[in-house]
Amino acid sequence: MKNNILIFFISIIFSILLIELFFKFFNPQELNTPFNVVDDKGLVLNSKNNKTYHSFSNINVQYNFGQFHNREYGFDKKKDRILVLGDSFTFGWLLQDKETFVYKLNNKFKDYYFINSATGGWGTSDQLTYLIKFCEKIKPKYSLLFINSEDIFRSYNSNLFYLNKSGDLISGKNQIKKFTKLTENSLYVFLNTNLHSVRFLKKMYVSFFISTNQKNKANISENINKKEVVNYDLPKSLFVKMNEEIKKCKTKLFLINLAWEDIETYERLSFFKENKDFLKKNNISFIDLNKEMKVIQDNKNKYEIKNDGHPNELANEYFYQIISNKLENILSLN
Repeated sequence: MKNNILIFFISIIFSILLIELFFKFFNPQELNTPFNVVDDKGLVLNSKNNKTYHSFSNINVQYNFGQFHNREYGFDKKKDRILVLGDSFTFGWLLQDKETFVYKLNNKFKDYYFINSATGGWGTSDQLTYLIKFCEKIKPKYSLLFINSEDIFRSYNSNLFYLNKSGDLISGKNQIKKFTKLTENSLYVFLNTNLHSVRFLKKMYVSFFISTNQKNKANISENINKKEVVNYDLPKSLFVKMNEEIKKCKTKLFLINLAWEDIETYERLSFFKENKDFLKKNNISFIDLNKEMKVIQDNKNKYEIKNDGHPNELANEYFYQIISNKLENILSLN
């Protein structure tokens, strides 16, 4: 009996080894350390006080994270703080620290400490939720929210905030899947970082089983790429609430359109094109970089990571040059 059990376990181990060798030599996967966690509301955050690795094709980078789930660059923290929010474009996806435009801003503006809490996949609802949770802890003098083309529409696909039948903004929760919590399990992290077969299984699971509940789906037209009338009540309510939150933590907020896509023609940016008066009325500062970013919009291949689509090092240098000029004016006037 004992011999049969031993043979059984040896067979399992041998089979796992064969499967792993198959993937390693015939279908190698990109081995990455999970670098996202989920809070009790279902808000996806960067890791905290941690070091992770991210690889794609021939790119291998290390991310360092600080106490506010921010990308940590190692600059002096004993300065006035500037909170930076956005999605993966602002985070610096697949870029080394020194290649990101936020690092470059940190390096230039010596009197300020830029806290880059931008997180991949974030939309306006995520950014508002982060402000509510962390702004009074961080106490930033300024807050910069870098807008990307999908921010508004990701909020329609989120349950963090939604409008009830009376049109009131309600704070909700995203569904937290058990699989998501695995990213905080040390054994899973080890396996996911080192085994090609585990990475493959994860990709299959995400592809076939991960989906998002959409309380707000009714607020948006079925085909957002067609020129149809869109109900902007939700994003308007989100920005009104955001304005309330920044007053609580005594920060000055600037919305900056990163303009990877052309605001004049890209439908998913139409909220900002059509509601500049609304933002102005609510004392929300909006900086549109669309004119300056035409260089990138017209030559994406030069400025994006090959086969990935995120801004490359060259694009981040260009972002830095344009944004630093804008910040010099902002910081000198405030």
